Amino acid sequence: MNSRKPVLLSHVIKSWFESSDMRTGLSKGRLFQEWKSLVGPRISAVSTPIDVRGKTLLLEVMDPVWRTELSLMQEKILNVINEHPELPEVKKIRFIGGRIKGVK
Repeated sequence: MNSRKPVLLSHVIKSWFESSDMRTGLSKGRLFQEWKSLVGPRISAVSTPIDVRGKTLLLEVMDPVWRTELSLMQEKILNVINEHPELPEVKKIRFIGGRIKGVK
């Protein structure tokens, strides 16, 4: 005879969600979607989050001057991201070169 007590379906789903990779994917998506509101229009105009690998954010930045500027602001950007528990935890930003937006 099975003596286990019934469990609410919402608890089962929550437990599964928290242990699955889906949570990571959703938090990355939220970071990408909210990038402009997190860092502001000036920084978002010159940078695009590409991926989060482990605890490293890959950030595409359109030119070397902005890569340098944003690398100096790295701690501030990390603090802004990590203030939001629904976003992935990020410990480091890796700045990668990119094309100027609109140029093929």
